[in-house]
Amino acid sequence: MGAFKKGKVAATLLASLVLTASIAAYDGGPSNWSYSGSNGPANWHDLSPANGLCLYGKQQSPIDIEGTDPAIMHRLETDYQVTPVHLSNNRVSIMQDYDKGSYLLVGAKRFELQQFHFHTPAEHTVMGEQYPMAIHFVHKAVDGSLAVIAVFVKEGKANIAAQELYENIPLESDQIIHKDKVLINARDLMPNDKSYYRYMGSLTTPPCTEDVNWYVLKTPVEFSGEQINLMRGLLGGNTARPTQNRNNRIILDARPQ
Repeated sequence: MGAFKKGKVAATLLASLVLTASIAAYDGGPSNWSYSGSNGPANWHDLSPANGLCLYGKQQSPIDIEGTDPAIMHRLETDYQVTPVHLSNNRVSIMQDYDKGSYLLVGAKRFELQQFHFHTPAEHTVMGEQYPMAIHFVHKAVDGSLAVIAVFVKEGKANIAAQELYENIPLESDQIIHKDKVLINARDLMPNDKSYYRYMGSLTTPPCTEDVNWYVLKTPVEFSGEQINLMRGLLGGNTARPTQNRNNRIILDARPQ
């Protein structure tokens, strides 16, 4: 094999490994990081050579949503199926893994739903205002690109769909609960109105991988104060990375076609 071809194969393998590590980290995989103290966001870049983008990246997330530009955009089409409860408490989030077969369509591009997880408070802000909680739905396309839908949670009436999760939620760190006979559907945790803000950003956890497609829904869903407080208590309080510099990025206020 020629040197050029060997180099190309090595580069492809490295890219694959980096992407796999990025997804694992976003899934709350092997981690020595936290949201406070010496392992908090200000020091993520010092915890591993792979985390350099957490400090030096120019497309980091989350950001404050303001100064948007209206644009005609594709509708977000979600086709989510039911999946068994498979919840994990990975010390930095509560996460639900998702079986294959559920996806997001943005135009002709298809992103498979991988998992969703919770942050308290919400990581993105809107003109400086912050919601008490958010749900991030993480998707991956066949080309490896990532798309995350962020759904804000506001305090209101109890969320019936979320209650199925709460009844099976892992209360201990590193605990996993898998119940094949208890089925949920991610669509029930999203608003019917999927109007959104669109920008290019990053994972909000180490290694802070960039070129992530962000779709921040404008319409929040409601959880009761008790439901929000329970999640906050399980996660130990603040699990939101501080907002990052916008760096002249365009934020599109999507108007559906």
